[in-house]
Amino acid sequence: MVVLNDQPANNIGSVNLVSDLFFAFICVLGIIAGVAPRYCSFSLRGERHGEGVSGHHPDCGSFEGHTVSFGGSQYCAGCSGLVIGAILSLVGLVTGYYPFDLQIGFWFGSILVFLGLAQHFIDLGIGWVHLWLNLGFVVGDWLIYASIKAMSLSFTVSIYFLAVSIWWIHARIRASQWTHVAVCTDCTEYCMLRFE
Repeated sequence: MVVLNDQPANNIGSVNLVSDLFFAFICVLGIIAGVAPRYCSFSLRGERHGEGVSGHHPDCGSFEGHTVSFGGSQYCAGCSGLVIGAILSLVGLVTGYYPFDLQIGFWFGSILVFLGLAQHFIDLGIGWVHLWLNLGFVVGDWLIYASIKAMSLSFTVSIYFLAVSIWWIHARIRASQWTHVAVCTDCTEYCMLRFE
């Protein structure tokens, strides 16, 4: 285990604080997007709730692999995984707890991010797998970020990585939306809740 917050209070500490705040801001925005996905939908119908909806997806059976059941309610697997991952990443950021050697953490995080980005090819249509891949995607991003920060690389490298992280998140959301549109496009039944 590596403790990441044992750094001298100097210029490096204030530079790390700026990048940490930027990372935390990204996580908080991710939590908001996961809890209220209608605000970042690229669909013509961004708001889905009420009858006929399961975890903000149409409750038609075509989206069973996109939802998980917990406590008698249905939740979007992707959004749930992103929210849980963002919360865990914030806890790691605030506490400084890092469970790996830096190199192992960096490469393990890279694998988790890759799996999160490629998940539409590997989630097997199982909601819980979908949830875990999304959770791993965000935690993997934090593992890479914390490794970069602990290696005392420049502020520019940290900010560049965070910008790449935003692009990854955007790519992940767009891939999910394209998958939703493809499912609805292939469906021959008329539905007011279809993704377009």
